[in-house]
Amino acid sequence: MSYIDGRYCESMGEHATKRGPRRWRRTGLLWAAICLAGSFGGSTAAPAKAAGEGTVPVGAMSQSDSSVSGGTVVWLNTAADGERQIYARDQTTGEIKALTTRNTAKDVPYINGTTIVWADKGEQDPSSANWDIYSYDLTTGVERKLNNKAGEYAHPSVSGNGVVWADNQKYGRMIYHDTANGAEASLGEGRYPVLTQGRVVYQNARDGGLSMIELSSGVKRPLVSLGGGHYVDWFVTNGEYVLFKQKNGQLESKYGMVSLQNRLSDPQDLTEMSAKAEEYAFMSMGDTQAVFMMNEGGQAVLKGVDLASAKVYSLGEAGSGKKYIGFSGDRLFYTVTDGSLGSLDLSKNSTGPVTGGGSSSSSGSTGSHSGAQNDGNKAALASAKFVVGAEGGTLSLTDGRVKLEVASGTFAKETEVTVSEVDKAGYPLKDEKGRTLEAAEAVWNIQAAAEFGKKAQLALAYDNEAYWTDHREKLGIYRYDDSLGYWTYVGGSTGEHNGRYVRTPIGSSGTYAVLLRKVSFNDVNAGHWAVKEVEVLAARGIVDGTGTDTYAPKDILTRAQFSKMLAGALGIPPIIPAQPTFRDVASGKWSYGWVEAAAAAGIVEGDQGMFRPEDALSREQMMAMLVRAAKDRLGESQAQGQGLDRFKDRESISAWALPLVEQAVSLRLVEGSGDAINARATTTRAEAAVVIYRLLERIGQL
Repeated sequence: MSYIDGRYCESMGEHATKRGPRRWRRTGLLWAAICLAGSFGGSTAAPAKAAGEGTVPVGAMSQSDSSVSGGTVVWLNTAADGERQIYARDQTTGEIKALTTRNTAKDVPYINGTTIVWADKGEQDPSSANWDIYSYDLTTGVERKLNNKAGEYAHPSVSGNGVVWADNQKYGRMIYHDTANGAEASLGEGRYPVLTQGRVVYQNARDGGLSMIELSSGVKRPLVSLGGGHYVDWFVTNGEYVLFKQKNGQLESKYGMVSLQNRLSDPQDLTEMSAKAEEYAFMSMGDTQAVFMMNEGGQAVLKGVDLASAKVYSLGEAGSGKKYIGFSGDRLFYTVTDGSLGSLDLSKNSTGPVTGGGSSSSSGSTGSHSGAQNDGNKAALASAKFVVGAEGGTLSLTDGRVKLEVASGTFAKETEVTVSEVDKAGYPLKDEKGRTLEAAEAVWNIQAAAEFGKKAQLALAYDNEAYWTDHREKLGIYRYDDSLGYWTYVGGSTGEHNGRYVRTPIGSSGTYAVLLRKVSFNDVNAGHWAVKEVEVLAARGIVDGTGTDTYAPKDILTRAQFSKMLAGALGIPPIIPAQPTFRDVASGKWSYGWVEAAAAAGIVEGDQGMFRPEDALSREQMMAMLVRAAKDRLGESQAQGQGLDRFKDRESISAWALPLVEQAVSLRLVEGSGDAINARATTTRAEAAVVIYRLLERIGQL
């Protein structure tokens, strides 16, 4: 229990126990304010002057929780006989109207624009755990039950035609409802969702942190990652920032904030983690300002936050008879002991520019925002200079988002290397064929004062969002060609063992970035057995189509074509020797450099000086080339010991290819077709893509 102004008020945890798992935090946010006001049951949120149908007599109610948007305040009122109804007050006319009349249990209302939503026992048995979700349109006066199915629903919020709420399952389940057509969709696990500006911010039930969903793309990303006894006790958002209160197992707490606009920003601490003499739940966000309440010197003090600069300032002691409701724009509304409504304009504390229009709506515990854009917290572009000696070293910038591992002997003497983040806007996201690329993180310029004597290992981080992780194998590091004005694929290992990085060797200074190139073909649709492998290899530039939108997956592959695909997959560049290795692959042929590169790497062999580049590639030839390519990259321990006895046609394997085919099967680079290995059969373009994908997977290059 907390002792304030000579009376006891419940702490958040005790209040939660008494009220159960429903919206205890929202009630708690104004519970502290009500206690501070020194008046709970006797005063009213309404002024003495009230007119019109549905107005409330003075002294007949006590305000338990409120929400404000534009010119309207809504609240859940508990009458003297315990009946709970929802009321709205027009700030301009002072008119108060009862929005509900049935005698059912209700929870805290949330307003955005002219729409109010709340949880209501409604059609549910009072003894059941189920609640319904209702809405009320102030313009039409129409009330509607929204949920299509029964459930333990709570915590609704609204923005535009969308409403989200939570189902109180073990880890929570979030539901999105489209008021235009009544359609509902599950958004996955999460608690206390807040919908605003096309985003849903919610609490992770598993680690106690916060995450966000972009509804337009379905991309989810963590905002505050916790665990180890730490958890977010409550949060508010205006669609651009999130203000949150973090607690730990030692009953310590702190306030912090995080930007939703800057995907790479880390949470910022606004106060230190420490034990507090008293804990208060009230917090709210406006367009550019936010407020929270904390104890200082034994007094409840209201703190303001300028969102653009994260500057915290004091608004004075909170125990002055004010019951804080929340923001509309940057105006903080409150009621005083006589029931009248007041406000405090905090816009004068803004230090950052705001573009766009709209105003925030807030209940003090949740917020939504329409249209405003605040660029005041845009992070400066990172840059650093390093001096690397002949012994080499590792260069790292911005908490490891970019790393450059320089081997010994790369530079002959101490060399200055500058690593700088550059504005993406200056680099059109197109490849050499004019195809659109997508940037998965920042663009980096790496400049060394000397030529690279050896290749350095570059590792660039990419955003920790489901969209990028779902396309992880299609990501790559690209280099921008200033003279030609497009990006060229360099390479990229993105295996899970790499963490959230793409890695590749680079041999020169330049501008680099992690980019996504999505390539698809009309004849390899979503249901095709090789679609994943074909699209991953096409994204990496290992395979090309036969036309604008076709791959020709059933076409037979030649020995020259597979040599090019395999060399390209392994990052082996074409070489042009003065004298050809094979008599039938002259220097004028398109495949000359690729066949020579594969021969120099020991991947291909000829027969009496001939390579037969245009011959159809047999499966045993393909397997032999795969094993030769993998021999220096996979140890003997990688083999599974599977023999060829299970194949009924093993006798068809050529004697020269037998050990290589057996190794290809043991290394799981190829599979048979049922009980047949089909060693003499030809190889299709789809089959080639699948086996090269498996090779890259086995050697850790995906």
